[in-house]
Amino acid sequence: MARIGGLCCAVLAACGAPAAARSTVSPLGKVIELLDGLAAKIAKEGEAEEKAFRQFVEWCDDASRNKKYEIETAGNRKAQLEATIGKLAGDAEAATAKIEELAGSIAGDEADLKSATAIREKESSDFAASEAELMEA
Repeated sequence: MARIGGLCCAVLAACGAPAAARSTVSPLGKVIELLDGLAAKIAKEGEAEEKAFRQFVEWCDDASRNKKYEIETAGNRKAQLEATIGKLAGDAEAATAKIEELAGSIAGDEADLKSATAIREKESSDFAASEAELMEA
């Protein structure tokens, strides 16, 4: 490890002064330049990811708020529909009772009509027989 550190110092010392004099970049300088570029790229990507994450969090908050509103609205609508169902069920029961009452009334009226028709037919036949006797006499 000490050997690598000494080697790096020797390379830096050897490349430092002549590199400034020369117009070409030393390999160590190139590595540092690449590392700086990589650090800048990573920082830029990190900022982009942070921005995307903030937008995602905002979208999630909006979606959550909207779903909460939709759930609340659906709950209110459910309560209204349940009340309507209850009212209509009561109306159906009342209509069923009325239908049964009217069916009983109709049955009674049909029985009365049948007996009245029988009486009238008997009276009609009696009248026809009486009239026939009177006509013959």
